[in-house]
Amino acid sequence: MARKGKKRSIQVWGCDLEDGTKITNNDDGIVSVIVNGDHSVTITDMNNVQKIVEGARWVSYVPRQN
Repeated sequence: MARKGKKRSIQVWGCDLEDGTKITNNDDGIVSVIVNGDHSVTITDMNNVQKIVEGARWVSYVPRQN
C-alpha cells in the first residue's frame, strides 16, 4: 500500500543529482545533506546555515543509519 500525504525530508550521507554530480557531507564546507520530498537538496554549512541548492534535484541517496 502506498503512503499518502507529504513526503518528509531525510538527512543523508550524500546524494546523486540528475546532472550526474554528487553532494556529500565530506565536501568542503558542507556539514550535512538533506534530501526533501520534492527532490530538492538542502545543505548545512560550517556556520550552521541551511540553504537549498539551486537547480539541484536528487535521484538517489545514501541513508544515514545511526
